[in-house]
Amino acid sequence: MSVLTLHAEAMDGAGPGALVVLNGEGVRHVRAVRLRPGSLVRITDGRGGMWRARLESVGREGVRCVLLERAAAAAVLDLELAFGVAARGRTLWLVEKAVELGVAALQPVDLARSVSVADAARSPAFWRKAERRAAAALTQSGGANLPELLPTCMLEEYLHRTEREPGEYRVALERDAGVPLLDVLTEWNGRGRIRLLVGPEGGITAEEREACGEAGFRFASLGDRTLRFETAAVAAVSAVSLIVHAGG
Repeated sequence: MSVLTLHAEAMDGAGPGALVVLNGEGVRHVRAVRLRPGSLVRITDGRGGMWRARLESVGREGVRCVLLERAAAAAVLDLELAFGVAARGRTLWLVEKAVELGVAALQPVDLARSVSVADAARSPAFWRKAERRAAAALTQSGGANLPELLPTCMLEEYLHRTEREPGEYRVALERDAGVPLLDVLTEWNGRGRIRLLVGPEGGITAEEREACGEAGFRFASLGDRTLRFETAAVAAVSAVSLIVHAGG
């Protein structure tokens, strides 16, 4: 049986012997697998830190664990995933899968064909819910890094808010790009941040395509099928992850 990973929000300065108290999702997960005092668990701060710990008690005050020693953790995938604003349920699914795959940042973008989406994932309340879903996915996957959930922005702001970093690679998915994603990724050395843009199912407009091209994005296709945006995003992130791990 694999060791359960739990997420603790405040662990600054913690060391061996420190007591960590978890509530909410932590209690639920411990009870779901029926762990007993004395069981070994792993605790992450969601920022790359991972600890081996011993379960002390489960009660009304929460789950109490004592830290034992630092533990190795999977590295974050240095990828920022930008995607057209979409319906809340499908966005939550994407957040969950992005956490499982180790994505570094998630950036919702308002595009011409996404601004009228019904039930759109824009409100602060929704993104608080998304943060909770991300934390639960981190526990399930045993990862140690929560992605940065960036505020929704317009495409122009997204393209110009940061200078390109050394070694950064930019890719935008487009069904009719004519170049397979794997071919485009062969030009990338697998090092440095990669920014991946996934448009809405209706695609990006000609004007948006031109703006992305001027900002240094290469266009790539996942094939002839029209995929839901979240399916395309997970497929593309998985391809990037395979290249990174093959190179490592």
